[in-house]
Amino acid sequence: MRKLTIEELLSRVGYSAKAIKLYMDKVNVGSIENPDVALTYTGLPCGDTITIYLKLGKNWTIQDAKFEYKGCVGTACSGSALTMLVAGKTVKDAWNITAEDVLKELNGLPERHCAELAVNALHKALEKLEERNRTKT
Repeated sequence: MRKLTIEELLSRVGYSAKAIKLYMDKVNVGSIENPDVALTYTGLPCGDTITIYLKLGKNWTIQDAKFEYKGCVGTACSGSALTMLVAGKTVKDAWNITAEDVLKELNGLPERHCAELAVNALHKALEKLEERNRTKT
């Protein structure tokens, strides 16, 4: 009997081809040196943790976005999709990204809460960034 590949196993449990590719290629996994903001967030109910790193350019545009995670494949896929979605957006526009946007980018996931975890981490990072900016002015 032939062993299944990781890609075949993930596909069987409901991950799309795009989600699997992002996971396998580790898209945007890592940190950013001297980010404008870094925030670690642990989600419920699973306890997975994601750290979001954002580097801003002119006009508060997100120039680079990366993430690190401790958790499942869904968290990894969601982090990759989220960082792809925010790149090039202004902070104001990034606030409008939802879990639905992440799920759409991934062509769905077996568990919705992973997309919610990534978006919640983003919103907390944006909140921290804006709060820090308010205290400077």
